[in-house]
Amino acid sequence: MSDVYINPSAKVWLHTYEAGVTQAQEFHRRLPGYQESPLISLSGIAEEFGVKAVFVKDESSRLGLPAFKILGASWGTFRAIAAQTGLPLDTELEEMSKTARSKGITLFAATEGNHGRAVARMGKILNIPTRIFMSKFSDDETVQKIEGEGAHVTVTTGDYDEAVATASNESIATPNGLLIQDNAFEGYEEIPGWIVEGYSTLLFETERQLAAQGLQATVLVTPIGVGSLGHAVVAYSKSEGRKIAVLTVEPETAACLNQNLQADKWTTIETTATIMNGMNCGTVSPISWPILKQGVDASVTISDLECHDAIIYLRALGINAGPCGAASLCALKKMALSKSSSVLLDANAVVVLLSTEGARGYGIPVAFPTS
Repeated sequence: MSDVYINPSAKVWLHTYEAGVTQAQEFHRRLPGYQESPLISLSGIAEEFGVKAVFVKDESSRLGLPAFKILGASWGTFRAIAAQTGLPLDTELEEMSKTARSKGITLFAATEGNHGRAVARMGKILNIPTRIFMSKFSDDETVQKIEGEGAHVTVTTGDYDEAVATASNESIATPNGLLIQDNAFEGYEEIPGWIVEGYSTLLFETERQLAAQGLQATVLVTPIGVGSLGHAVVAYSKSEGRKIAVLTVEPETAACLNQNLQADKWTTIETTATIMNGMNCGTVSPISWPILKQGVDASVTISDLECHDAIIYLRALGINAGPCGAASLCALKKMALSKSSSVLLDANAVVVLLSTEGARGYGIPVAFPTS
């Protein structure tokens, strides 16, 4: 099975947006500390691969957190509490906090790191209890950072999917418990859909930032975990007259989307540890799978060592990327060097790499000798 997947039909597939993406952008502008994240030119990479331009959308400092996840977690939490309490969508955060506390609402989530911290931050902003469940692959530093937001963290004995199941069960067993999860499952689709809407804010920011330079994106490169960000990227790229190609990237050890695309079948895979913790997911969100299946133009997998090299490269340029953030650069390099490169890349290509998280600690991978 090749680690590069190509879907020629994605080029002509179209998606219709719903109104929620506009509401999400308006909501984010009301959050304290909101500003557009930087769009940084990588002229050396563009020259190396013979394309017009390459940019990094740097999400290493989004609303005071080192990842893009707060965009989805904040909108998903806001919508979920509004739905449960009957509050209108123009409610101020202070009023929502007061109502949520009076109702005894507790937030729940499962995470490999950044999503859980973002939900915990929303719990902190709203001054309501938050419980976060993590897989056995979790590292102490990430646990401590989530606890630093005021959440109670439980590390399970299983993988990410088990953490999701535990968080769901605990939310059901808790009076007024509210699960804020970025992957859907049977009977739980609405809140993950709102989280996808929240992620769209960074894409519309990118569009404005490119337009200010007289440019339009032709390729968006996105990491894939459960697929919610990828869902947002595909929906944006294939809607309202846009014809932007989507390239996805996953760890070799947790390539749930890539394997599903190649098999043309939605299924769960077993995963093992990776420095790209936030992408260590074995199941593509079922609400995202149909969108990704039809709208992803190309999918690649990368090793931890390739990712580590990309981190070093980006940091030398002053870009504060963590493993999941650097993965997009790896994907571009792998695609550019593949025999399928002409599918996405030519002299007029304007490529945007989504760098989804800032620097964090990880175990440096070692190359195994070949003999």
